[in-house]
Formats: sequence, structure tokens, C-alpha cells
Amino acid sequence: MVRPPLSVRMLHTSLPHRAPSARDSIASALSSSSSSSGSTSTADAARKMLDSLTSRVRTEADEKRRPFRANSYAPPHSFTQTSLYPEPRPYARAPLLGPPKKIASKIDPFFSSKTSPMDHDLNPLFALSFVNPMGKIKSRADTGLTWKSQKKVGKLVRRARSMGLISRWSNQTVAGGLATGMGRIGGRY
Repeated sequence: MVRPPLSVRMLHTSLPHRAPSARDSIASALSSSSSSSGSTSTADAARKMLDSLTSRVRTEADEKRRPFRANSYAPPHSFTQTSLYPEPRPYARAPLLGPPKKIASKIDPFFSSKTSPMDHDLNPLFALSFVNPMGKIKSRADTGLTWKSQKKVGKLVRRARSMGLISRWSNQTVAGGLATGMGRIGGRY
């Protein structure tokens, strides 16, 4: 008897009822041979051994693999190794918090000179050096200060903003503020 060629759908892994498995064909061969030879214990032992070989333990890779669905189109690139076993998405990178204390204490000018940034609270140009072009306070990763000095710098900038010495929205000096006439005596715009 000539069998028609099996289509891809019949060989599909999600349709086990369509194509006979190798285990079933071997088991049927064992049962036919055991009935002719009369040794049932050998056939039972062979069946147990066959069951132990064919039963697979599910691995982590099997859990990650996307299952095929019946009656749906599968493009050829979906059978590649990277498509069948996708890599897990990487975790988001931790934000850069700045240097550790040992390094920051060597870089920080306030820590080494034992002064406070709050000593310069009326100097708008000093406060502007800790503000980025958008008017935001620079992070500790940008300034390289210790935690204590960074908190004081933030307080210095917020205080200069509230007094009107520097702009809230950019790192430009406020028109008519203390820093506008620096270099000119009594000058205005």
C-alpha cells in the first residue's frame, strides 16, 4: 500500500493525532513480535524502557518556546533558533548615582576645604554653575560632589531661584538681577 506524502501540517508538532509517533509504531511492532514469540515479560520490559526514553522532562527552554497554533500560517523565519527560543529582555539599567564616597571626597572642593556651598548664597554666577541649560539642578553624577554637598547645592539653587537671582527655566541670569551688571558699574541693559 502506497501512502500519500505527508504535508507540513501533518508533521506539525502541535497536531500529534494527525501523524503517528515513532513511539506508537515501535510499540505496535513490539506487541506484534511479542504475540508471535509468546514472551510477554520481554515486551513489557521493552515498553517500560521505551516509555522512559520517550518521556521528556520539560526544560526552561521549552517553557520559553512559543507554541505553534493549528490552522495558522507560520513564516519561515519563525523556525530559526532565535525565534523559537527568544532571549529574555534585559533589565533596565540602574541610574548613574555618581561616584562612591571615597572618590567623591577627593573630588568635592567643599569637602576638602571644609566649607559649605551655602556660604555663596548671594552669588548668582556660582549658583548658575550647578544648573543645566534647561534650568534643572545638575545631578550628583554630573557634579561629582558628596551627598551632603549635593543637598546643600540643591538648597543653594532653590534659594537663589526664590530670591530671583537666577531664572527657574534656564541657566541665564535674571534681567535686572545682581548678576546682570557684573563688570559694569551701575549698568543696565
